[in-house]
Amino acid sequence: MHILISGAGIAGPTLAYWAAKAGARVTVVEKAASFLASGQNIDVSGSALQIIGKMGLMDELRRLNTTEKGTQLIDQRGRPFAKFPVKEEGASPTSEFEILRGDLAAMLYESTKSLPNITYHFYTTVQKVLSNGNDKVQVQLSTGATHSYDLLVAADGQWSKIRTQCFPAESIRVVDKNMMAVYATIPRIPSDNNWWNIYFALGSRIVAT
Repeated sequence: MHILISGAGIAGPTLAYWAAKAGARVTVVEKAASFLASGQNIDVSGSALQIIGKMGLMDELRRLNTTEKGTQLIDQRGRPFAKFPVKEEGASPTSEFEILRGDLAAMLYESTKSLPNITYHFYTTVQKVLSNGNDKVQVQLSTGATHSYDLLVAADGQWSKIRTQCFPAESIRVVDKNMMAVYATIPRIPSDNNWWNIYFALGSRIVAT
């Protein structure tokens, strides 16, 4: 079996690892020119921990832990008034395993590089799904090449262009909740702490660091 995976983020390399272990030949295409180890803090829990454990990556996950102590609510002067420390029973919004998305992606990507039946092609995307049958899927890549695969997996994020080609537009309903979020990475300063600080401001605004 030859599988094409679009996207070398979190899901793509993870699926590539297990498919390759099962004997499949895997090709991963990624639109970025090289591997992107970027992103903000995420928690790893539940089935994700089981998968990482079976990949033999638990020690590496612990090493990359951000050591976040928990979540605290702060006032306009930065003073905490409610704290929710990390607890094994999950009573805190902070997971026992907090990691930067880029570190998690890099860890998963590195675990696949030694497998001979996985090939990565960067600066390459699925330009068009030419046919999508029961046995084969034929695609045209951004390189201009046309290939057939036994399975195509869209692991290219919420704005995937592959999904819009494979599924009719009328089956997708987008509901605008009028919510916006902005993420940024800024240098630490001496007064920073290892808590997730959340401030609820007026006008339905939230600032979290």
